[in-house]
Amino acid sequence: MSRQEAVDLAVIQELKEVMGADFPRLVVSFVKDGEQRLRAIQGGLVAADVEVVRQQAHSFKGSSGNLGAVRVSALCLEMESAARDGDLAVAASLFDPLREAFESARMRLESL
Repeated sequence: MSRQEAVDLAVIQELKEVMGADFPRLVVSFVKDGEQRLRAIQGGLVAADVEVVRQQAHSFKGSSGNLGAVRVSALCLEMESAARDGDLAVAASLFDPLREAFESARMRLESL
């Protein structure tokens, strides 16, 4: 799998086998949660609240990793680490790439 791929297709295949007809609902839930997490992260960045950014990035990392959105998860890990270190400039620099990775993952997941 290349670094640029939005999702890990092996994870998706396994989830589809386990979830069956409920897989689309999982995708819808991931999309709604992701949109909320992005808004919360953006709000934390605007408010210069490193703990909000850290917590939201941590939670988003887990949910995206569980669904195979590997690029989103990796960027969340970087953002979480930056926030833990108190470096909001680095965390903020990751926001647009995170949003773009989420959009790519969303489009890929909705196409499956």
